[in-house]
Amino acid sequence: MSHPSFKQMMNEVVAYGSCCECGSCVLVCPHNVIEYLDGKPKQTAKATAAFDFCGISEGIGCDVCAQVCPRLGEREHHIADRVFDGEAPYAGGFGRYRRIFAARCADKDLLKRCQDGGVVTALLAWARRTGRIDGAVVSAADPQRPAAPRPKAVTTEEEILSSGTSWYTYCPNNLALEQAEQAGLTKVAFVGVPCQITPIRKMQLRDPSYLVNGKKKEKHVERQTKFLKGFGERVALTIGLLCSEVFTFNGLMEDTIADKMGIALDQITKFNVKGKVLIYKKDGSLVEMKLKTDQEYARPECHHCGDFSAELADIS
Repeated sequence: MSHPSFKQMMNEVVAYGSCCECGSCVLVCPHNVIEYLDGKPKQTAKATAAFDFCGISEGIGCDVCAQVCPRLGEREHHIADRVFDGEAPYAGGFGRYRRIFAARCADKDLLKRCQDGGVVTALLAWARRTGRIDGAVVSAADPQRPAAPRPKAVTTEEEILSSGTSWYTYCPNNLALEQAEQAGLTKVAFVGVPCQITPIRKMQLRDPSYLVNGKKKEKHVERQTKFLKGFGERVALTIGLLCSEVFTFNGLMEDTIADKMGIALDQITKFNVKGKVLIYKKDGSLVEMKLKTDQEYARPECHHCGDFSAELADIS
């Protein structure tokens, strides 16, 4: 199977405008060629070089970054057979699946802290309590930036419970797998939207044999293989969040809610979308906003997504 290149990724995805901002390419880059800046991968290894130049790629060869990009190469429908290997007998609008359930957490205290039915939080808390996972990658409230999420690797049940809410602005959860590695976690539950689940599967499934091309020293092959496969191998469970679009933080939170509506972002405790936008405040009041207004700030990158249900996740 041919492998996409760094140059293709930077031109056909980033420059083209379909980059979903998951940060997976930056996470797996073995040679510090790209950084995650302003929500996009940027070539920073050589300031005088073109944005699509990688000396390693064009020299001894690498392109590990492009192998995990959810917008390049194989897409979800190409990968499903290998992910489920015949264990998902049904197929439909939700992709491949074994069973469909309607579920809700029965813990009333947990429900108060969660977004909706508390299913994801309850599953994570149970899995951590029973030792099935040693941590989880989630989006959590950023203490330095009100009403904004940040990617975080959590290891305790209390940290899991504290992360049980959504802000509907993008959070590059994949980047937190570096935190999981630094913490020595080996059985990680990864929670993400569809475009974050797909790169995890690509990490797990990609055959690294293409890296052996006769140009490299053994240590280079070992390093590139470690970055291509290592983060995905730490993930023991993937939980995908249904997603139709995500909104820009500047447009929705700052320009509309804070500036136009006059609601201080540090006074918001919860944000939800149920046919309309629901803004819950610390004083107990609820402010509603028309969903049409909200959708004006949908990220254009989301128009390139063809996966509503995180089809490749263990649980969606």
